[in-house]
Amino acid sequence: MKELNYPVKYAVLELKEIGGYSQGWEDITKGFIASKCFVLESKVKYLSDGTSKVCHKVVFPHRDFKAFKTALSIRNSIYIDERIIPQYDALSHPYPVNIVTDLFDTYEEAKEDAKIKNKELYRNLTRYLDIDYLVKNLDRINQEFAIEMELCNLFEKASLEETEDMVVSYDREIDKTIKKLKREKSNESIQ
Repeated sequence: MKELNYPVKYAVLELKEIGGYSQGWEDITKGFIASKCFVLESKVKYLSDGTSKVCHKVVFPHRDFKAFKTALSIRNSIYIDERIIPQYDALSHPYPVNIVTDLFDTYEEAKEDAKIKNKELYRNLTRYLDIDYLVKNLDRINQEFAIEMELCNLFEKASLEETEDMVVSYDREIDKTIKKLKREKSNESIQ
């Protein structure tokens, strides 16, 4: 494999599965994990209300959660998909790209953000349920959610083991740019 010279950071990966008819064919979020990623682009998006939002285009090296779960249930073995590297289409647009709002220098920082997002996922899961249904099924809902979180954690662990050779970038231009973008964003929110 040719050497990639993209900056590497940690970010939070949203693990999704394709939803069926009952979900309106929309993807279903199963959980959030901390993962290394290749950083392709960072930019500031200015909004009409005067605020701004920093966005980063990244490529996560492993994200096939469905294949991971299938291998675990059928063969009772850990399977992690082949490493995904940034590709470019005929118009020089990168793929497969995820958009994230935060990049981290350490696993611990990314993991903390993933935990917050998983708590929000749980709240959203139970927020709109009928109170009687929720009371009757709370144990089952909690158990199913705990199983999904355990699967997400196994996927995270396998992905981190497979990306040990990816060294997180420090003292590069991206660090300066991200700090500058964050300062601009915090200065705007103060005003």
